[in-house]
Amino acid sequence: MSEWKRMVHDKLNLGLSPQQDEEVVSELAGHLEDLHQDLRQRGLSESVALRLAFAAVDDWKDLARKIRSTKREETVMNHRTKTLWLPGLMAFAASSILLMILQRLIMLRPTLLITLEHIIRLPAAFWWKNQVDVICLCWWVLLPLCGAAGACLSRRAGGTRLACAAASLFPSLVMLGLFCCILPVSMVIDKNSYLMQHPLYFVLAMVNWIMVPGLALLLGALPFLQRTTSLRQP
Repeated sequence: MSEWKRMVHDKLNLGLSPQQDEEVVSELAGHLEDLHQDLRQRGLSESVALRLAFAAVDDWKDLARKIRSTKREETVMNHRTKTLWLPGLMAFAASSILLMILQRLIMLRPTLLITLEHIIRLPAAFWWKNQVDVICLCWWVLLPLCGAAGACLSRRAGGTRLACAAASLFPSLVMLGLFCCILPVSMVIDKNSYLMQHPLYFVLAMVNWIMVPGLALLLGALPFLQRTTSLRQP
């Protein structure tokens, strides 16, 4: 450790992890060393330049406290991003892409409908007259895979059971936010009388897009919500 790093380290006494401590000390020591050299170039003596350089920091204890608080907040945010936001967004993206693929296969190129008609012996009219219902059913059946993906990513990043469950349910939580915010605002501001006159359709829409998908997503996440040892262990 250089002399400047040693002096800064002794004054700060951060108590962070070795990596974080090294980063902060190195940055601050480099700044003070540059200031010291600048003062020396102006003709000040070594002792005066050294004293003025360290005087640039008014309160070392207060600076250390602020640095510790900032680093802890960054650690919490990084952990939350790894265990919740990224896995949740992955689950949401997977569910959205899956829905678009099903819409394309069933409505634009009914390849899947033909396959289902041959596998599941139901009247042909069921498959061809209820395409929207078929899309929802196929989506619900495949949603556990998206829930499992979100929970697995969260678990591998060290997420708690609550974080794993939230990551798996992220697609339904996004839809819940849309229903709770956008639709009521539309009813009040845009005077959407249809929703006000047909509240049952609103409830059915919540069942189709929030409740049933949420149960399917949570079903896929169940294996990753058990109290087991780390997945990284053999």
